[in-house]
Amino acid sequence: MILEVIARLKAEVPDLADVLPAEEVDAIAKATAPKTATAFVLPYREKAEPNSRATGGHLQYVAVQFLVAIFIRRYDARGGERVIEFDDLKSSIETALAGWEPSDDADPVELVGAQAAPLGNGRSVYVQTWQTSRYLSGD
Repeated sequence: MILEVIARLKAEVPDLADVLPAEEVDAIAKATAPKTATAFVLPYREKAEPNSRATGGHLQYVAVQFLVAIFIRRYDARGGERVIEFDDLKSSIETALAGWEPSDDADPVELVGAQAAPLGNGRSVYVQTWQTSRYLSGD
């Protein structure tokens, strides 16, 4: 699903410098700073419902959460310019993802929450948590 989200953001949000996969936000924050307006898509959490089939077979609904982390690099003592850039980009990302269905059997993507954090040295990150679903099935 991460690749589908990346493809969607690349197609729908041209103002992003790049969209890349990542494993954790802390590792990105400690690495060499990416270009400003780079977004990373990260797996976050999955919560499965119990098997819905009582007699034979297997079918579970799985709620899937993923993160979109936007990095801004701009030297601005108060951070106001970074906040304005986040605001523009988050609006475009929300338009691209909210209500989109990554597959035929997935729920529409919805925003769960978001948070900004300064990283120091003219860098900030804005992380959005999104949720959709998938099914785990077997005979």
